[in-house]
Amino acid sequence: MKVKGGIVTIFDNYYSQCAFDAATIVSKDRGSLRKHVAVNPGRKYYVRQYRLDGYLFNNIMCCDYLLLNDTSKIAYYIELKGKDIGHAAEQLQAGERLCCDELKGYIPLYRIVASRMPTQKLYLMQYRKLLDKVGNRLKSKTGILTEDLY
Repeated sequence: MKVKGGIVTIFDNYYSQCAFDAATIVSKDRGSLRKHVAVNPGRKYYVRQYRLDGYLFNNIMCCDYLLLNDTSKIAYYIELKGKDIGHAAEQLQAGERLCCDELKGYIPLYRIVASRMPTQKLYLMQYRKLLDKVGNRLKSKTGILTEDLY
């Protein structure tokens, strides 16, 4: 493991899945139509992308991806989900808990890309709790969620 100033970080043994100045960063599961697309306007932000669930963290509940805008100190926690957005909300929060010590000073943003949005209240309870807690820092969409980084 690499040591930075005497501190081992969770990202040390993993490479970013995108170039530091990538124009577009896509978070997608193989064989799925759901994806999050982040646009880096003018390639002005230094970015990193990590696959969390099953890669950085095994056998631990967490979100699928973490996209870091190191220039603006923003962490995008991304979950690609079928319809259980309540579980997706739990996975986003779990991902943040696992990474928060490494990302002190970063503003967490939460993204859910679902195949469909459920109408049953059972699925919405955890989602609603997260929305009440973080407000407009949570975005969800079906199919493809595209946004400019800031």
